[in-house]
Amino acid sequence: MKPLDLYTLVLMSAFICIGMSTIMFSVHRTFKSEVQGVGHWAWAQLMTLIALPILATQGILSEYIAIPGFNGAMLWGQGMTLIGTQLFYGQKPTWRLFLLIWSITIAGLLWWLVVTPNFSIRVAIYSLTAFGMYCALIRLVWLYGERHFSSYFFMALLLVHATLTLLRGGFALVFGGTSVNLLKTSNLTTTYLATSTILVQLLSVVFLVMASRRLKDVLEQRAIEDPLTGVLNRRGCVAYYAQLQLHARQTDFPVTVLAIDLDHFKRVNDQYGHAVGDQVLVFIVEKSCLLLRACDRMARFGGEEFVVVLPGTTQAEARQIAIRIQTTLKHAQTDLPLCTLSIGIASNTSADDDLDHLLVRADAALYRAKNNGRDRIETDDIIPADNATSSAS
Repeated sequence: MKPLDLYTLVLMSAFICIGMSTIMFSVHRTFKSEVQGVGHWAWAQLMTLIALPILATQGILSEYIAIPGFNGAMLWGQGMTLIGTQLFYGQKPTWRLFLLIWSITIAGLLWWLVVTPNFSIRVAIYSLTAFGMYCALIRLVWLYGERHFSSYFFMALLLVHATLTLLRGGFALVFGGTSVNLLKTSNLTTTYLATSTILVQLLSVVFLVMASRRLKDVLEQRAIEDPLTGVLNRRGCVAYYAQLQLHARQTDFPVTVLAIDLDHFKRVNDQYGHAVGDQVLVFIVEKSCLLLRACDRMARFGGEEFVVVLPGTTQAEARQIAIRIQTTLKHAQTDLPLCTLSIGIASNTSADDDLDHLLVRADAALYRAKNNGRDRIETDDIIPADNATSSAS
Protein backbone atom coordinates (compact mmCIF):
# COMPACT_ATOMS: atom_id res chain seq x y z
CA MET A 1 0.00 0.00 0.00
CA LYS A 2 1.36 3.39 -0.97
CA PRO A 3 1.65 5.74 2.02
CA LEU A 4 -0.50 8.87 1.98
CA ASP A 5 1.48 11.92 0.96
CA LEU A 6 2.38 14.24 3.85
CA TYR A 7 1.39 17.35 1.92
CA THR A 8 -2.04 15.90 1.17
CA LEU A 9 -2.60 15.33 4.89
CA VAL A 10 -1.47 18.86 5.70
CA LEU A 11 -3.77 20.37 3.08
CA MET A 12 -6.78 18.34 4.25
CA SER A 13 -6.12 19.19 7.90
CA ALA A 14 -5.67 22.88 7.10
CA PHE A 15 -9.12 23.12 5.52
CA ILE A 16 -10.69 21.30 8.46
CA CYS A 17 -8.90 23.54 10.97
CA ILE A 18 -10.11 26.68 9.19
CA GLY A 19 -13.70 25.43 9.21
CA MET A 20 -13.64 24.31 12.86
CA SER A 21 -12.00 27.50 14.10
CA THR A 22 -14.54 29.63 12.22
CA ILE A 23 -17.45 27.74 13.77
CA MET A 24 -15.94 27.89 17.25
CA PHE A 25 -15.14 31.60 17.07
CA SER A 26 -18.73 32.23 15.95
CA VAL A 27 -20.11 30.31 18.94
CA HIS A 28 -17.66 32.10 21.23
CA ARG A 29 -18.68 35.57 20.04
CA THR A 30 -22.40 34.82 20.41
CA PHE A 31 -22.39 32.97 23.74
CA LYS A 32 -19.16 34.16 25.37
CA SER A 33 -20.50 34.41 28.93
CA GLU A 34 -22.84 31.40 28.83
CA VAL A 35 -20.49 28.85 27.25
CA GLN A 36 -16.88 29.57 28.13
CA GLY A 37 -13.80 27.88 26.70
CA VAL A 38 -14.98 27.58 23.09
CA GLY A 39 -12.76 30.49 22.06
CA HIS A 40 -9.68 28.73 23.46
CA TRP A 41 -10.55 25.63 21.45
CA ALA A 42 -10.80 27.86 18.37
CA TRP A 43 -7.29 29.18 19.07
CA ALA A 44 -6.11 25.57 19.40
CA GLN A 45 -7.35 24.93 15.86
CA LEU A 46 -5.44 27.97 14.62
CA MET A 47 -2.27 26.78 16.35
CA THR A 48 -2.64 23.43 14.58
CA LEU A 49 -3.12 25.34 11.34
CA ILE A 50 0.19 27.14 12.01
CA ALA A 51 2.05 23.98 13.06
CA LEU A 52 1.15 21.76 10.10
CA PRO A 53 2.78 23.93 7.38
CA ILE A 54 5.90 24.14 9.55
CA LEU A 55 5.98 20.34 9.65
CA ALA A 56 5.55 20.11 5.89
CA THR A 57 8.37 22.60 5.22
CA GLN A 58 10.97 21.29 7.67
CA GLY A 59 13.20 20.36 4.77
CA ILE A 60 13.17 23.99 3.64
CA LEU A 61 13.26 25.86 6.95
CA SER A 62 16.22 25.62 9.28
CA GLU A 63 15.68 22.85 11.82
CA TYR A 64 16.49 25.34 14.58
CA ILE A 65 13.34 27.24 13.54
CA ALA A 66 11.14 24.43 12.27
CA ILE A 67 11.47 21.96 15.16
CA PRO A 68 10.78 24.33 18.08
CA GLY A 69 8.20 26.14 15.95
CA PHE A 70 6.20 23.00 15.15
CA ASN A 71 6.43 21.47 18.62
CA GLY A 72 5.80 24.78 20.36
CA ALA A 73 2.70 25.49 18.27
CA MET A 74 1.28 22.00 18.76
CA LEU A 75 1.87 22.04 22.51
CA TRP A 76 0.39 25.53 22.76
CA GLY A 77 -2.70 24.30 20.93
CA GLN A 78 -3.04 21.36 23.30
CA GLY A 79 -2.64 23.77 26.21
CA MET A 80 -5.47 25.90 24.80
CA THR A 81 -7.75 22.87 24.74
CA LEU A 82 -6.88 22.20 28.39
CA ILE A 83 -7.48 25.81 29.46
CA GLY A 84 -10.66 25.95 27.37
CA THR A 85 -12.01 22.76 28.95
CA GLN A 86 -11.25 24.08 32.42
CA LEU A 87 -13.23 27.23 31.64
CA PHE A 88 -16.02 25.18 30.08
CA TYR A 89 -16.51 23.30 33.34
CA GLY A 90 -16.21 26.43 35.46
CA GLN A 91 -12.76 25.62 36.84
CA LYS A 92 -9.93 28.08 37.40
CA PRO A 93 -7.55 27.97 34.41
CA THR A 94 -4.03 26.79 35.30
CA TRP A 95 -2.20 29.31 33.14
CA ARG A 96 0.97 29.46 35.27
CA LEU A 97 1.38 25.69 35.41
CA PHE A 98 0.78 25.38 31.68
CA LEU A 99 3.29 28.12 30.85
CA LEU A 100 5.86 26.52 33.15
CA ILE A 101 5.44 23.07 31.58
CA TRP A 102 5.43 24.53 28.06
CA SER A 103 8.63 26.51 28.73
CA ILE A 104 10.43 23.55 30.29
CA THR A 105 9.42 21.30 27.38
CA ILE A 106 10.60 23.77 24.72
CA ALA A 107 13.85 24.32 26.64
CA GLY A 108 14.39 20.54 26.75
CA LEU A 109 13.70 20.22 23.03
CA LEU A 110 16.18 22.98 22.26
CA TRP A 111 18.81 21.38 24.48
CA TRP A 112 18.51 18.02 22.72
CA LEU A 113 18.48 19.81 19.38
CA VAL A 114 21.36 22.27 19.73
CA VAL A 115 23.59 21.18 22.63
CA THR A 116 23.21 17.39 22.53
CA PRO A 117 21.32 16.47 19.36
CA ASN A 118 19.10 13.43 19.92
CA PHE A 119 15.90 12.99 17.95
CA SER A 120 14.63 10.04 20.02
CA ILE A 121 14.82 11.96 23.29
CA ARG A 122 13.10 14.99 21.70
CA VAL A 123 10.22 12.76 20.60
CA ALA A 124 10.04 11.23 24.09
CA ILE A 125 10.00 14.66 25.78
CA TYR A 126 7.25 15.96 23.53
CA SER A 127 5.22 12.75 23.87
CA LEU A 128 5.45 12.79 27.66
CA THR A 129 4.26 16.40 27.88
CA ALA A 130 1.39 15.82 25.46
CA PHE A 131 0.43 12.62 27.31
CA GLY A 132 0.27 14.57 30.58
CA MET A 133 -2.04 17.17 29.03
CA TYR A 134 -4.36 14.49 27.69
CA CYS A 135 -4.47 12.85 31.11
CA ALA A 136 -5.35 16.21 32.68
CA LEU A 137 -8.18 16.60 30.14
CA ILE A 138 -9.50 13.10 30.92
CA ARG A 139 -9.48 13.92 34.64
CA LEU A 140 -11.41 17.16 34.01
CA VAL A 141 -14.14 15.45 32.02
CA TRP A 142 -14.35 12.59 34.50
CA LEU A 143 -14.74 14.90 37.49
CA TYR A 144 -16.92 17.65 36.06
CA GLY A 145 -18.44 16.36 32.82
CA GLU A 146 -22.07 15.40 32.40
CA ARG A 147 -22.85 11.71 32.58
CA HIS A 148 -23.74 11.64 28.92
CA PHE A 149 -22.60 9.74 25.82
CA SER A 150 -20.78 12.79 24.42
CA SER A 151 -18.65 13.09 27.57
CA TYR A 152 -17.81 9.39 27.57
CA PHE A 153 -16.95 9.48 23.86
CA PHE A 154 -14.80 12.57 24.47
CA MET A 155 -12.85 10.73 27.18
CA ALA A 156 -12.47 7.67 24.95
CA LEU A 157 -10.98 9.79 22.16
CA LEU A 158 -8.63 11.45 24.63
CA LEU A 159 -7.55 8.07 25.96
CA VAL A 160 -6.83 6.76 22.45
CA HIS A 161 -4.86 9.88 21.55
CA ALA A 162 -2.93 9.77 24.82
CA THR A 163 -2.08 6.11 24.21
CA LEU A 164 -0.87 6.78 20.66
CA THR A 165 1.25 9.69 21.86
CA LEU A 166 2.84 7.62 24.61
CA LEU A 167 3.46 4.72 22.20
CA ARG A 168 5.24 7.05 19.78
CA GLY A 169 7.52 8.25 22.56
CA GLY A 170 8.21 4.66 23.62
CA PHE A 171 8.91 3.57 20.02
CA ALA A 172 11.38 6.44 19.66
CA LEU A 173 13.32 5.37 22.74
CA VAL A 174 13.26 1.64 22.00
CA PHE A 175 13.56 1.48 18.20
CA GLY A 176 15.16 4.83 17.48
CA GLY A 177 13.80 8.09 16.14
CA THR A 178 13.79 7.03 12.50
CA SER A 179 10.85 4.67 13.12
CA VAL A 180 8.58 7.56 14.19
CA ASN A 181 10.01 10.44 12.17
CA LEU A 182 6.99 12.10 10.58
CA LEU A 183 9.10 13.34 7.68
CA LYS A 184 10.13 9.81 6.75
CA THR A 185 7.26 8.60 4.62
CA SER A 186 6.24 5.09 5.69
CA ASN A 187 3.09 3.18 6.46
CA LEU A 188 3.72 3.56 10.22
CA THR A 189 4.32 7.31 10.22
CA THR A 190 1.50 7.96 7.75
CA THR A 191 -0.91 5.89 9.85
CA TYR A 192 0.13 7.72 13.02
CA LEU A 193 -0.14 11.16 11.42
CA ALA A 194 -3.49 10.42 9.77
CA THR A 195 -4.93 8.89 12.96
CA SER A 196 -3.70 11.79 15.09
CA THR A 197 -5.13 14.34 12.67
CA ILE A 198 -8.52 12.60 12.65
CA LEU A 199 -8.52 12.32 16.46
CA VAL A 200 -7.72 16.02 16.90
CA GLN A 201 -10.62 17.02 14.66
CA LEU A 202 -12.95 14.48 16.26
CA LEU A 203 -12.11 15.91 19.68
CA SER A 204 -13.08 19.37 18.43
CA VAL A 205 -16.33 18.06 16.97
CA VAL A 206 -17.28 16.25 20.18
CA PHE A 207 -16.39 19.31 22.25
CA LEU A 208 -18.72 21.32 20.00
CA VAL A 209 -21.43 18.73 20.66
CA MET A 210 -20.96 19.19 24.40
CA ALA A 211 -21.03 22.96 23.93
CA SER A 212 -24.23 22.58 21.88
CA ARG A 213 -25.85 20.72 24.76
CA ARG A 214 -24.87 23.58 27.04
CA LEU A 215 -26.25 26.06 24.50
CA LYS A 216 -29.52 24.15 24.38
CA ASP A 217 -29.86 24.49 28.16
CA VAL A 218 -28.98 28.20 27.93
CA LEU A 219 -31.55 28.87 25.22
CA GLU A 220 -34.22 26.92 27.08
CA GLN A 221 -33.46 28.94 30.20
CA ARG A 222 -33.59 32.19 28.26
CA ALA A 223 -37.02 31.24 26.94
CA ILE A 224 -38.52 30.99 30.45
CA GLU A 225 -36.41 33.55 32.34
CA ASP A 226 -36.66 37.32 32.66
CA PRO A 227 -33.29 38.67 31.46
CA LEU A 228 -33.21 41.60 33.92
CA THR A 229 -34.19 40.06 37.24
CA GLY A 230 -33.40 36.39 36.62
CA VAL A 231 -36.83 35.18 37.80
CA LEU A 232 -39.31 33.40 35.56
CA ASN A 233 -41.14 35.20 32.79
CA ARG A 234 -44.82 34.57 31.97
CA ARG A 235 -44.01 31.51 29.87
CA GLY A 236 -41.89 29.98 32.61
CA CYS A 237 -44.56 30.70 35.20
CA VAL A 238 -47.23 29.01 33.09
CA ALA A 239 -45.01 25.94 32.68
CA TYR A 240 -44.30 25.76 36.41
CA TYR A 241 -47.98 26.10 37.30
CA ALA A 242 -48.81 23.32 34.83
CA GLN A 243 -46.45 21.02 36.74
CA LEU A 244 -48.09 21.98 40.03
CA GLN A 245 -51.52 21.40 38.53
CA LEU A 246 -50.65 17.82 37.67
CA HIS A 247 -49.47 17.25 41.22
CA ALA A 248 -52.51 19.02 42.69
CA ARG A 249 -54.85 16.68 40.83
CA GLN A 250 -53.21 13.75 42.56
CA THR A 251 -52.87 15.17 46.09
CA ASP A 252 -55.51 17.96 46.14
CA PHE A 253 -53.23 20.55 47.75
CA PRO A 254 -53.81 24.32 47.49
CA VAL A 255 -51.87 26.67 45.23
CA THR A 256 -51.94 30.38 46.04
CA VAL A 257 -50.78 33.25 43.88
CA LEU A 258 -49.58 36.73 44.83
CA ALA A 259 -50.07 39.46 42.23
CA ILE A 260 -47.61 42.25 43.08
CA ASP A 261 -47.40 45.75 41.64
CA LEU A 262 -44.90 48.48 42.57
CA ASP A 263 -46.75 51.64 43.58
CA HIS A 264 -45.91 54.76 41.56
CA PHE A 265 -42.95 53.06 39.88
CA LYS A 266 -43.30 55.38 36.90
CA ARG A 267 -42.15 58.25 39.13
CA VAL A 268 -38.90 56.43 39.82
CA ASN A 269 -38.21 56.04 36.09
CA ASP A 270 -39.18 59.66 35.38
CA GLN A 271 -37.14 61.16 38.22
CA TYR A 272 -34.07 58.90 38.32
CA GLY A 273 -34.00 57.28 34.89
CA HIS A 274 -34.66 53.76 33.67
CA ALA A 275 -31.23 52.49 34.71
CA VAL A 276 -32.02 53.24 38.37
CA GLY A 277 -35.50 51.83 37.84
CA ASP A 278 -33.97 48.56 36.68
CA GLN A 279 -31.77 48.49 39.78
CA VAL A 280 -34.87 48.95 41.93
CA LEU A 281 -36.59 46.01 40.24
CA VAL A 282 -33.55 43.77 40.70
CA PHE A 283 -33.20 44.77 44.36
CA ILE A 284 -36.87 44.11 45.13
CA VAL A 285 -36.74 40.71 43.44
CA GLU A 286 -33.58 39.70 45.32
CA LYS A 287 -35.04 40.72 48.69
CA SER A 288 -38.37 39.03 47.96
CA CYS A 289 -36.82 35.77 46.83
CA LEU A 290 -34.89 35.50 50.09
CA LEU A 291 -38.24 35.23 51.89
CA LEU A 292 -39.56 32.44 49.66
CA ARG A 293 -39.15 28.69 49.92
CA ALA A 294 -37.26 26.57 47.43
CA CYS A 295 -40.53 25.37 45.89
CA ASP A 296 -41.95 28.91 45.46
CA ARG A 297 -41.47 30.74 42.19
CA MET A 298 -41.44 34.44 41.43
CA ALA A 299 -42.13 35.66 37.91
CA ARG A 300 -42.04 39.02 36.16
CA PHE A 301 -45.04 39.59 33.93
CA GLY A 302 -43.83 42.89 32.50
CA GLY A 303 -42.82 46.33 33.74
CA GLU A 304 -43.26 46.46 37.51
CA GLU A 305 -45.79 43.59 37.70
CA PHE A 306 -44.77 40.37 39.43
CA VAL A 307 -46.43 37.11 40.35
CA VAL A 308 -45.43 34.70 43.11
CA VAL A 309 -46.68 31.11 42.95
CA LEU A 310 -46.90 29.42 46.36
CA PRO A 311 -47.62 25.67 46.17
CA GLY A 312 -49.20 24.01 49.20
CA THR A 313 -50.05 27.40 50.73
CA THR A 314 -53.39 28.66 52.00
CA GLN A 315 -54.55 32.26 51.63
CA ALA A 316 -53.87 32.93 55.31
CA GLU A 317 -50.31 31.62 54.97
CA ALA A 318 -49.82 33.55 51.75
CA ARG A 319 -50.95 36.75 53.49
CA GLN A 320 -48.22 36.31 56.09
CA ILE A 321 -45.64 35.90 53.32
CA ALA A 322 -46.94 39.05 51.62
CA ILE A 323 -46.70 40.98 54.89
CA ARG A 324 -43.09 39.85 55.36
CA ILE A 325 -42.21 40.98 51.83
CA GLN A 326 -43.80 44.39 52.37
CA THR A 327 -42.15 44.85 55.78
CA THR A 328 -38.71 43.74 54.61
CA LEU A 329 -38.70 46.16 51.69
CA LYS A 330 -39.93 49.06 53.83
CA HIS A 331 -36.99 48.60 56.18
CA ALA A 332 -34.40 47.65 53.58
CA GLN A 333 -31.05 49.42 53.83
CA THR A 334 -30.30 50.84 50.39
CA ASP A 335 -29.62 54.10 48.58
CA LEU A 336 -32.16 53.18 45.90
CA PRO A 337 -35.55 54.94 45.77
CA LEU A 338 -37.80 52.02 46.73
CA CYS A 339 -41.54 51.79 46.14
CA THR A 340 -44.27 50.35 48.31
CA LEU A 341 -46.10 47.25 47.11
CA SER A 342 -49.76 46.55 46.44
CA ILE A 343 -50.52 42.83 46.60
CA GLY A 344 -53.51 40.73 45.60
CA ILE A 345 -53.94 37.14 46.77
CA ALA A 346 -55.98 34.31 45.25
CA SER A 347 -56.04 30.53 45.74
CA ASN A 348 -57.22 27.79 43.42
CA THR A 349 -60.72 26.55 44.12
CA SER A 350 -59.97 23.18 42.55
CA ALA A 351 -57.11 21.31 40.91
CA ASP A 352 -58.63 22.16 37.52
CA ASP A 353 -58.20 25.93 37.93
CA ASP A 354 -55.79 27.15 35.26
CA LEU A 355 -53.30 29.93 35.88
CA ASP A 356 -55.18 32.52 33.81
CA HIS A 357 -58.33 32.07 35.88
CA LEU A 358 -56.31 32.34 39.09
CA LEU A 359 -54.52 35.46 37.88
CA VAL A 360 -57.78 37.19 36.97
CA ARG A 361 -58.92 36.82 40.57
CA ALA A 362 -55.53 37.82 41.99
CA ASP A 363 -55.46 40.89 39.72
CA ALA A 364 -58.96 41.85 40.89
CA ALA A 365 -57.71 41.75 44.48
CA LEU A 366 -54.64 43.74 43.45
CA TYR A 367 -56.75 46.47 41.86
CA ARG A 368 -58.81 46.72 45.06
CA ALA A 369 -55.57 47.20 46.99
CA LYS A 370 -54.53 50.02 44.64
CA ASN A 371 -57.97 51.64 44.65
CA ASN A 372 -58.11 51.51 48.46
CA GLY A 373 -54.94 53.57 48.85
CA ARG A 374 -52.06 51.32 47.67
CA ASP A 375 -49.42 49.76 49.93
CA ARG A 376 -52.07 47.23 50.90
CA ILE A 377 -52.79 43.51 50.73
CA GLU A 378 -56.18 42.34 49.51
CA THR A 379 -57.50 38.81 49.30
CA ASP A 380 -59.72 37.31 46.63
CA ASP A 381 -63.38 37.08 47.61
CA ILE A 382 -63.58 33.42 46.62
CA ILE A 383 -62.02 31.47 49.47
CA PRO A 384 -61.80 27.67 49.10
CA ALA A 385 -63.25 25.62 51.94
CA ASP A 386 -59.83 24.37 53.07
CA ASN A 387 -58.47 27.93 53.16
CA ALA A 388 -61.49 29.22 55.04
CA THR A 389 -61.13 26.50 57.64
CA SER A 390 -57.44 27.23 58.01
CA SER A 391 -58.10 30.97 58.39
CA ALA A 392 -60.78 30.37 61.06
CA SER A 393 -58.51 28.16 63.09
